[in-house]
Amino acid sequence: MTRDTRFTIGGFRVDPARNVVAGPDGEVPIEPKIMDVLCLLAEHPGEVLTRETIIDRVWGHAFGADESLTRAISRLRKLFGDARTPAQVIETISKRGYRLIAPVSFTSPLMANEPATLKRAGTRWWLLLLVPVLLAFAAGAFLYLHRPNAAGAEGLSVLVRPFETLGPNNGVAARTLTDQVAVALSRASLLHVRKGGADEAGEGLAYAIRGSVQPLGSGIRVTVEITDPRTGESLWGGNFDRPQGLDPAAEDELVSAIAGEVDNRLLGFAKTAIKRKSLFAMRPWELTLLATWVPGSDEVFLRPHTADATWPQRRALTLDPDYAPAHASLAQALAYYALFTRDAPVEQMRREAAYHARLAKALAPHDAGVLYALSSYYRMVGDRPAAEAMLHRVLAVQPDHPVARLDLIFVDGLCSVHGAAAADALRKTVDRLSPDNPVRPVALSHLADIELGRGDFAGAADAAARSHDIVHQTWSGMTLAAALAEQGRDADARRISRQTKAEWPGLDWTRFAITMVPAWCLGGPDQARVATAFRKLGAIETQQMR
Repeated sequence: MTRDTRFTIGGFRVDPARNVVAGPDGEVPIEPKIMDVLCLLAEHPGEVLTRETIIDRVWGHAFGADESLTRAISRLRKLFGDARTPAQVIETISKRGYRLIAPVSFTSPLMANEPATLKRAGTRWWLLLLVPVLLAFAAGAFLYLHRPNAAGAEGLSVLVRPFETLGPNNGVAARTLTDQVAVALSRASLLHVRKGGADEAGEGLAYAIRGSVQPLGSGIRVTVEITDPRTGESLWGGNFDRPQGLDPAAEDELVSAIAGEVDNRLLGFAKTAIKRKSLFAMRPWELTLLATWVPGSDEVFLRPHTADATWPQRRALTLDPDYAPAHASLAQALAYYALFTRDAPVEQMRREAAYHARLAKALAPHDAGVLYALSSYYRMVGDRPAAEAMLHRVLAVQPDHPVARLDLIFVDGLCSVHGAAAADALRKTVDRLSPDNPVRPVALSHLADIELGRGDFAGAADAAARSHDIVHQTWSGMTLAAALAEQGRDADARRISRQTKAEWPGLDWTRFAITMVPAWCLGGPDQARVATAFRKLGAIETQQMR
């Protein structure tokens, strides 16, 4: 069955191409993998399909697939108003699998005409079967000869090897840590993660992760390595030091720190490899990653953006007009450029951004990565209610998203009456996050912006400087420069301003104060303080030019 084949189950119409099921209450979108499960069952009505068969056909060897199948069946039953017992649509066969027991009717003309076409072919039926076999063989040979370097169709295949325990009992179980890190990494949209043995060859995999847990004085040290699974070469290594006897919250923070850092490193390696490829050999996911800033790679801030900076997303959409991540990335980028580019056609850019945002939302309503990019887009255009709503959707899909909950605090408090409460919550988060946690600079940058909106310029400068010292970002740099200007530290303000303008040479702080601060502040009531700070920064630069 192809994605163009529509069918009905009972009174429900199923459109796989659009990932929607239409029933008495209208159309309901479902996740692509859940649609794949439904299509597979519909291909074999009345036939028992084992869990292993469904998992292999839909998820392959992805980590957590067993749990995903259970969730998919539960979602489909709820959609069809079905029950486990007595089942009317999907029946569970104990210790075997599932079968579709509701009547299925295919509405695609191609499916309806297929048997008649074979019958009319008469004795030529063998030729009709042989041609697809030969084509499949030729396609398989082509794909093998031109296969990417251990990369999947939409990302990187990663093997997580068992973490070792070195020395006496240290309070953190290496096996549990292995499982938790694998689960956390598997939620990254471009990583296809599976667990394997310590000596597994890793054929066909891009990277392998291994680690160890050992005593360190009165605490523990978790060492993590990224290796080439074919050669065993170590590509990156890092230590995560923690006190003994971690409570559950501290263990979660440790897993978050490890997974976040490893994810950033893997995507950084992937970007480096992608840059060596010909433009015409890049796939949509590679082009979209090429346009994405990976935390820790500061080179993007050392050169100015150019007018054609969105070409990777546009190229990706030329190859696949329905690639939702590229639509979301392009919407985010256009809104971002409209904020920081002098003489930009702001309204035109925002109209185009809104168009791509609508498409991304319709194409991937259950993709946490796409939804999170859209939440950033809504922040860039100053739409606080839409940003909050999108962040809630992100957390509904992925409750442990590493930064969405922080962003909710930020969006609620920026330039608003909730600023003091938001600042307090962010300070507590910063205190809880270890120095090696990649979320820490994000929390500090959010805190700096909240403090700038509240008029606490010393607090804003302190938080922005701490964030800026960890990783350069436009947001923390401009907040730091404005806060320094308000404190009368003109030389320091000019220095940070120059660094920020290395990325955005046409940035005019006075124009920004007048036209863009309302969007920056999400329309909040306390934007006057922020506008004053940027006006002072603009005045300092004007005085220097004289």
